[in-house]
Amino acid sequence: MKNKPLLAIFLIVFVDLLGFGIILPLLPFIAERFSANPAQIGFLSATYSLFQLLAAPVLGRLSDRFGRKKLLIISQLGSAVGYLLLGWATSLPILFLSRIIDGLTGGNISIAQAYIADVTTKENRAKGMGMIGAAFGMGFIFGPALGGFLARFGYSYPAYFAVFVSLVTVLCTYFFLPETINVVKAAHTKRTAFTFVEMKKILMSETIGYLIIVFFLLNSAFSILQGNFALWTQAKFGFGPTENGFFFAYIGILAVIFQLQLLPILIKRFHEKKLLKYSCLFLFFGLFLMPLIPIASFLFVTQFLIVLGNSMANPAIQALASENIPKEEYGGTLGFLQSAGGLGRIFGPIIGGEVFFRMGKDMPFFLASGVFAIVFFYLQVKLKKT
Repeated sequence: MKNKPLLAIFLIVFVDLLGFGIILPLLPFIAERFSANPAQIGFLSATYSLFQLLAAPVLGRLSDRFGRKKLLIISQLGSAVGYLLLGWATSLPILFLSRIIDGLTGGNISIAQAYIADVTTKENRAKGMGMIGAAFGMGFIFGPALGGFLARFGYSYPAYFAVFVSLVTVLCTYFFLPETINVVKAAHTKRTAFTFVEMKKILMSETIGYLIIVFFLLNSAFSILQGNFALWTQAKFGFGPTENGFFFAYIGILAVIFQLQLLPILIKRFHEKKLLKYSCLFLFFGLFLMPLIPIASFLFVTQFLIVLGNSMANPAIQALASENIPKEEYGGTLGFLQSAGGLGRIFGPIIGGEVFFRMGKDMPFFLASGVFAIVFFYLQVKLKKT
């Protein structure tokens, strides 16, 4: 926190995710006003992730060339426009348009990660990336609660407040965030050119390609948990929205504590590659044990293991991805990681939902734990020489 640019980007991401968290739980209810059926509501939720997937590497690569600060401001203004349309929406197509715009500009997390890579050394980069995860956790703790409170006055109020929040991030970025890219130099650097050849090089890279695959698999498996947790707790323990909301808050609080307090200690003791391998074990045991627990209070233990593993995995992957590439490629590379994660977050809930209804409530968690086991053994082979 003594690093002022790092503190500034932490606050900006937190406020950005606060606006996202305000809207996310309310989308199904907003869509119902326009007589949307369950399938349309599902597509509405997936629209944001789909367009974020497409935009993340583009925004990241553009920030390599034209500057982090400028692209952050443009993307934050785009989010404000998306939220404004959401508040004004008078039909389902306008609602979809608002999510498309917000998704296209929601890829700015890759820019924030590239900024952290710019202002940190290899030794403390994972700790910096952990701050992004902590900002996510805080945004999802306070955002839904604030959105639920504002929705009492009408569904447009949360959207308009999210507009205000987005404009606050624009001001914070403009006044408090110094630029880290030499735009004049970057304009004459071939590495920052946005071409499909450059994207293919990243995907085929020996040092980056496997991380993109692992990130996709981890996000797919983790999304199986997220997509089925509420249905599973309802079927197994009779939980309702209040109990599930409590556990999601518990998860968010743990994520903040682990990534701000525990992660720096672990980084000093273990290298990022070891953290990544160990994280898969924690995630495996947490998910494998969930269907086996006899009483609901044991969820505190399984979720502890799952959050610990996830808090180790994401910063480790992001730090490793930036270790073996030039600074001029941070944005594009981390953008690809975000796209891989977004793709996993699209497929994970779909696969998990099908398994839940066709094979039983416990099978999605055994499936997800199996994915983490496979990734662990894959990393054991891949990283054996390091």
